[in-house]
Amino acid sequence: MPKVADLTVPVVRLTPDDGQYFFGYYDVPAADEKGRHLCHKVAFRDRFPTPEDVALLGYVRLPEPGQKDRPTEPGNFAIFGETKAWNFQQGSMLQWLGGQPDTCIYNIFEDGSLGACVHNVVTGARRILPRPVANVSQDGTRALCINMSRVYDFRPGYGYEELPDPFASEAAPEADGVWVMDVQTGVNRLVLNYAKLADLAIGEGALAEMRKVVVNHITFNPSATRFMFLLRTFPDQPGGPWETILMTASADGSDLRLHPTWGMASHYHWRNDEELLIWMYTGPERKDALVLLNDRTGERTLVDEGFFQYDGHCSYSPDGRWILYDSYPDGSTPDYMRWLGVYSVEQRKGFTLGRFRSEPMYRVTPDGEDWSLVDLRCDLHPRWMPDSAAVTFDSIHEGSRAIYWVDVSSVVF
Repeated sequence: MPKVADLTVPVVRLTPDDGQYFFGYYDVPAADEKGRHLCHKVAFRDRFPTPEDVALLGYVRLPEPGQKDRPTEPGNFAIFGETKAWNFQQGSMLQWLGGQPDTCIYNIFEDGSLGACVHNVVTGARRILPRPVANVSQDGTRALCINMSRVYDFRPGYGYEELPDPFASEAAPEADGVWVMDVQTGVNRLVLNYAKLADLAIGEGALAEMRKVVVNHITFNPSATRFMFLLRTFPDQPGGPWETILMTASADGSDLRLHPTWGMASHYHWRNDEELLIWMYTGPERKDALVLLNDRTGERTLVDEGFFQYDGHCSYSPDGRWILYDSYPDGSTPDYMRWLGVYSVEQRKGFTLGRFRSEPMYRVTPDGEDWSLVDLRCDLHPRWMPDSAAVTFDSIHEGSRAIYWVDVSSVVF
């Protein structure tokens, strides 16, 4: 079984082979201008974390100029902290904090409470915030917060297991929803509650009746004047399907907009303050495609249907000229390869970077397909580096979770 195939660019493993290393999601700042790439280190990858499982937090160095064809030194992992608030899909939301050099932010579980930690990795100074963050504005001043216990009940690969959801018995509680928090002071307020969101969804015909709902993904636009989020219904049974509703709002929760998705919307990325790239259903016939959606006008433009034929983690390069994309495992062959590539917005042309061995999305049991462990998968979650000349991704193609660096300068420049 091949580890890689169709490789067209140099790939370097950044992390050592003494544990399971990963960064997490695809749309948060993983590396800074000083060449430090944040990552988690854990001791296992075949089960969900328990409240006692710790993830070590640190960074690895990106390759220096002229080092692009050889691996970095063994032991390239500088530890600065740890956390118990983490999962395999998004880690602890670990990321560099905009506007504050040498400073990152990540979620924690300490003294019986979930929160976030602002941490200077040089001085060691730490500051605790009262809520875990789901997204942080690019300037590092504000955070969007949601109930991570409710997210865990919905999908354990995206929430935290330490505390029960106090609103678990309520379909759409008025006292829970979307919070905006000042990253400097920790002051926060509820700007949208689930009752209002569910009422709007029913009123607009996106929901036929009241269902238990949760915000699964949420992100500020680049200037943090608005944010978008995916409101999802809990499935009727574990592993069952859910409905997804796309909404946006101003930073204070006003000017709430519902964009029809006919039940499905998935990975996305803000192109600018108004336009959103997102994989979604395009109409009541439930045909899915990659769409450029104008949040202000509602206008939708299909993006190269011939090239983008499946859902993937999408992001624009810092210079806006390229789209980074990946795939879920290809189940048509026994090696379950994941595709990684880039797409030129100007040329309307895609380029393969490589394919990397993975695992099936589910396990086959005597009773059929078991999807209960699907959130343990290792998605590539590709991420642009600040100079647009390289990307990194998580992968298990060498047998353990690791972070890899790809030089794409020969393609994008």
